[in-house]
Amino acid sequence: MLRFFRINDPYRLLGIGVILILISMALFIDPTAITLGELKAIGLGEALNFQKGLYSSLITDTPPLSAWFFGWMEWIFGRSLTARHLLALLIIFFQGAYFAILLINNKAQNESTYLPALIFGVLCLYSFDMLSLSNELLASTFLLFALNNLFKEVEFRIQEDNILLNLGVYLGVASLFVLSYSVYLGGVIIILTIFTRLTLRKGLLLVFGFALPHALLMVGYFVKGDLPYLWNQFYLGNEWMKENLMSLSSLVYLSLIPIFYLILSVVMLNREARLTKYQSQLLQIMFVWLSIAIVELILSGKMTPARVITFAPPLSYFTSHYLLLIRRKWIGEMMLWIFILGIVASSYLARYERIPAIDYGSLFPRESIFGNRINGKRVLVLGSDWALLKTNQFASYFYDWRLSEPVFTQTDDFENIVLIDRSFAQDQPEVIIDKNNLMENVMNRIPGLKKRYYRQGDLYILIR
Repeated sequence: MLRFFRINDPYRLLGIGVILILISMALFIDPTAITLGELKAIGLGEALNFQKGLYSSLITDTPPLSAWFFGWMEWIFGRSLTARHLLALLIIFFQGAYFAILLINNKAQNESTYLPALIFGVLCLYSFDMLSLSNELLASTFLLFALNNLFKEVEFRIQEDNILLNLGVYLGVASLFVLSYSVYLGGVIIILTIFTRLTLRKGLLLVFGFALPHALLMVGYFVKGDLPYLWNQFYLGNEWMKENLMSLSSLVYLSLIPIFYLILSVVMLNREARLTKYQSQLLQIMFVWLSIAIVELILSGKMTPARVITFAPPLSYFTSHYLLLIRRKWIGEMMLWIFILGIVASSYLARYERIPAIDYGSLFPRESIFGNRINGKRVLVLGSDWALLKTNQFASYFYDWRLSEPVFTQTDDFENIVLIDRSFAQDQPEVIIDKNNLMENVMNRIPGLKKRYYRQGDLYILIR
């Protein structure tokens, strides 16, 4: 297999596509339950397609490009997870192919080979949730575009202003899918300072390119009169250092084989690699890129296997370098098979809970105590009972409870009462789940609501 993919032939990408399909086949035949991230994405998409304006009539901290993409996917695919997973697999294949072509065009390795595409694709299937159509998967595509421009800028022979401008724009677009990817702007400035002659003018051009997508977004919301909603919910509302959904130990156990091959690669590259000055610079840049990915993961939190997709480019770069440096062909072939089979085996063993050290429990929504009582309704949950969205649809403006809670607890604020009243007038819930008795104060200030709902325990049910 190693010999097959070492050949610089674009048709080798078809073989990689077949391998990725075979690896992921069992996930389509025996799919897992819907994850919390997928359920939130579907619920958000349905809300946007119910004639709601993002941030102005839908309270959420979801980045705008991610939210609108979820809306398009819900409009096209409905609630089909299979369609979403197929599209995610296609994006992973595209990313792997693009990364391999990126390395070939920039002569980053001594051999022009599509082996990095194979390594990239396998790494992106090391956990079942990597097939989720997540905002991280979408944003990482633009990070690859940015990395390509970064390589071009580092090469002394090619220094054009449009390269730096495009680099900034790609980073800016990525941050509109995942806001914490703004960290990459600082990392890129550090890389350019170390490896190029970064002047003040070029630095400002990079920052301008990054700020341009954000500026266009702000102008659009300003024209509509909704800029305060965008600012308060997306820019100020996004939390950093969020609580992890998967423990660090679980993630490390799941990643033991990629980590082992990374260590082998570093040792081999220090001992055996004969690289040009430019290739050595790219090697160091990939180390820094990996460090930026680690910093971003720490600062943003909310750790899941799907979040570490930004590790795939540097890991596939180092691993493919290592395999290509092995002199004895049979050893290289064996190490490639161990890498692929090891990752596939650990992925499926963890998925079927055969590795006790790896716990996926927090990736799925907790079952709701109201699940058997509420089906096919438009619901408002004054809390975080996401599991109800499995069989119901979200109603009103208050999608993200962390941002919405002050509206219901600070009912002395007239603006909050007006917002609740306007929300119920536009999209009236059929059922309200209120475990903390927050609706009582609201109904005292909006008497008309009392006539529309009757209470049944923790539920308010619309009177027909």
